[in-house]
Amino acid sequence: MAEMTRGEFVKCCAAGMCSWVALTVAAPGSAVAQSSDPEMDRLKWQLEAARIRYAKLLGSLDQNVDEATRKKILDSVGRECARQFRSRTFDKYKGDIQGFLKSIQGPDGWVEKVEYDEKAGTIRIYDRSKTCTCPLVKEGLTSAEQCDCSLGWQRETYAAILERPVEAVVEKSILRGDKGCVFRIQIV
Repeated sequence: MAEMTRGEFVKCCAAGMCSWVALTVAAPGSAVAQSSDPEMDRLKWQLEAARIRYAKLLGSLDQNVDEATRKKILDSVGRECARQFRSRTFDKYKGDIQGFLKSIQGPDGWVEKVEYDEKAGTIRIYDRSKTCTCPLVKEGLTSAEQCDCSLGWQRETYAAILERPVEAVVEKSILRGDKGCVFRIQIV
């Protein structure tokens, strides 16, 4: 089988052939996926297939589900993701927003900068990563609808830590063409 360029791959995906191409081109044991560790090859292949299918799922939701329902579904997925990591976030920092904000900016944190205006009840989070941090995202293929999932994560995490309802807005997004992601949290 001839090698496919990234551009050709994206065109095939747009034509609905993602799963077949991904499984054929990057199947475990193929020249593209081979390395010295067969288990790592298998895991990379599985992750790549999951990313492609997730991108297709988002596209299908966009085409088949009204916007309000789609946003509700993705918010729910993001909230569940936040609960998955609760021991490192809201269980550990419940009632201690300053401690949480300090921890996410530290050397092991994922945030470049935080602007917290306690009086106005706003928190602005500048993500450190120059790529989308969701492990299910395949940049160039995953729709910016994914940001609604990220908003669910933000809402769940900050509401639990603050012990108050919050709203969240995406101000900048890598998936929307920006150089980084910025979220604004408004304490309600």
